[in-house]
Amino acid sequence: MATRLLCTARVQKAYKIRRISHILLFIIYVIVVIDFTLVGGSFGRNVSNIFTLSTREVREYISANTNIIPFATVRLYINAFKAGKIVPFIVAENLLGNLFVFMPLAFFVPALVRKINSTLRFFAFACTVVLIVELLQIIFMSGSADIDDFILNVAGAMTAYGVLQIQKIKEAVNKYARGSETDAGKG
Repeated sequence: MATRLLCTARVQKAYKIRRISHILLFIIYVIVVIDFTLVGGSFGRNVSNIFTLSTREVREYISANTNIIPFATVRLYINAFKAGKIVPFIVAENLLGNLFVFMPLAFFVPALVRKINSTLRFFAFACTVVLIVELLQIIFMSGSADIDDFILNVAGAMTAYGVLQIQKIKEAVNKYARGSETDAGKG
């Protein structure tokens, strides 16, 4: 009996350590996404713009940096590449970057937020997060609000979510992320 209690206590401690590490990794991921989407200087972002521009400049910025036509930006990149106006790296950086940036949500969110436990709930969550980021880019004038970014971001998150739903992968992730919790509750 004492051995079983000691084992249960170890399992619970291991689970807590894993959970804290997931939370810390998620915080690091969020900081990286904020840097990548809102403040990263390497992408020409400058949050201080909102404090220095006139109303006319803000309107011009929004007009020039908003796209609501699906796949217009994707076509622009592909056509510019075909015409030899941009190098493949720029196309890959934009398209693949937008596809990959929210993929980690598929691992972190279901593991950390129990109520997001279905495809529909995860889809709604991913759409909300991406929409907020796109709106913040316009509000802070640190990027563009682009429907193509939204589509690629959500497609990436949903692709990763789908892969993580494959039974063997799901079992491995659950064993790592939550397995000890269920074992700890058996005591």
